[in-house]
Amino acid sequence: MFTEYRFFNLISVLVLLIIVIALFIILLLRRANEKKKLEKLVQIRTDELNKRLQELETELENVKAESKSKSVFHANISNEIRTPLDSIIGFSDLALDDEISSKTKDYLNNIRVNADWLLQITNDIMDISKIESGELSLKKIPFDMHELFASCRTLVMPKAVDKGILLHFYAEPSVGKKPVGDPVRLRQIFVNLLSNAVKFTNTGMVKLVSDIIRIDDKSITIHFEIKDSGIGMTTEQISVIFEPFSKMETIMSSKYGGTGLSLPITKSIIEMMGGKLSVDSTPGVGSRFSFDLTFDTIDVSMEEMFQSRIFPKELERPIFNGEVLICEDNFMKQEVIREHLTRVGLKTVIVENGLIGVEMVKSRVRKGEKLFDLIFMDMNMPVMDGLEAAVEIVKLNDKIPIVALTANIMTEDMETYKAHGIADCVGKPFTSQELWRCLLKYLTPVKQSDLQKELIKKEDSAPDLEFQKSLEKYFIKANINKYEEISKLIENGDIKLACKLVHTLKGNAGQIGKNRLQSAAASVEHQLADGVNTASPEQMSTLKSELDAVITEFLPLLNEDN
Repeated sequence: MFTEYRFFNLISVLVLLIIVIALFIILLLRRANEKKKLEKLVQIRTDELNKRLQELETELENVKAESKSKSVFHANISNEIRTPLDSIIGFSDLALDDEISSKTKDYLNNIRVNADWLLQITNDIMDISKIESGELSLKKIPFDMHELFASCRTLVMPKAVDKGILLHFYAEPSVGKKPVGDPVRLRQIFVNLLSNAVKFTNTGMVKLVSDIIRIDDKSITIHFEIKDSGIGMTTEQISVIFEPFSKMETIMSSKYGGTGLSLPITKSIIEMMGGKLSVDSTPGVGSRFSFDLTFDTIDVSMEEMFQSRIFPKELERPIFNGEVLICEDNFMKQEVIREHLTRVGLKTVIVENGLIGVEMVKSRVRKGEKLFDLIFMDMNMPVMDGLEAAVEIVKLNDKIPIVALTANIMTEDMETYKAHGIADCVGKPFTSQELWRCLLKYLTPVKQSDLQKELIKKEDSAPDLEFQKSLEKYFIKANINKYEEISKLIENGDIKLACKLVHTLKGNAGQIGKNRLQSAAASVEHQLADGVNTASPEQMSTLKSELDAVITEFLPLLNEDN
């Protein structure tokens, strides 16, 4: 009986044990199955996230590519607008330097003022585009605040004098220290705010003052204030003046002129510099714009500070004795820079591409001849561009200063130029003062003898009509068979070179005032720009007829040489 009981218990324990093991196995299998499901779900989610991440990366690359294309487009558009402006401002500046009637001078001043206005519009559109795309960057170089204020005064003074407005500038000196920042952008801030102050002020005074708030061994904090006694603004107007293309800005721009972008641009640049632009204004009383900026500093000697103070606000024309190489492929631009340099006593050698320029320098080095005192280098030329040529010239002799000539100056361009051996940059278009300041950095002026003064007087009295006629003669000689050349290139499939010829024709047509030919060439150029000919027969026919009309008009000029 006891044995049967023990056997029964043993059986019961075994059955129980089997049940427990079975339950444990079932539990393990269930957990394993749930784990597989969970792993599969995690994998699905991971795959989905990776896919989305790839999509986002692709979208980001597309945005970057689009942003880059937009920047290139804006740079190209800027260059296209600046090309005719280069000639308009350059020739106007040269003509105003001559002995002309007061009536003609008034006409030229009006041309110059409107060209400057168009240039400012171009600059504003470029800047707001760079700010929106995050591509505007700031330089960090030492600068002198007094010299900066002096240049701002020079730019704003003519409009203030016309309106009878007093200007007051004061910069508290930072003895033994020089701020390090972006003086070009800082000047843009001051000129924008000062120009607005003068624009909206009819009587009274406009002030630009800077006070040092804090200074230590490594930095300086400066408070800037621009105050006017103008028409003032309401609280509602102040709330929208920093919005690009706002309704109020559009109304004010249409009434007083401008693009309505200067204040948004100014505010953005100040914020990039770490400051905040504040505005206080009362209608009928005036406005006050103020901001604080902190700059790193460098130590300067008293002698260096004194030298920076005696730099003239408005240069008298210097006279130099030297020879300059000009690498520029556009004849009209060649003539502008050549004429400017001739008027300050410099001899010039002109070549149409960088390769010829390199060969010129190489030949003089090899023969032991006197090297050029300075080289002006266009950045965009056929055969060899300015950057490539600069590198080769520096290898031959790194003592010749090379100055870039370009209308396309992005903020980061100077770093690129310097990396290729280019010392400085002159933007197109440039004024006589800007060119002289550049020349004074690298060349030592000579004293003006009576003979040199007489030479300058004689050159200045030369009629610009003859100069213009020489450009027209060049145009007809260079372009009398241009349409046939372009057609032949298109027929042979060399679209790139055909596009280049049309581009040059367009620029030169604009520089001699033939707008219909310029427009016809621009239409054809656009159709050739991608390396494929999509120009319609009508567009080509218009180009031919407009070019023929100009050639017919200028053809009698060729007979004058016979």
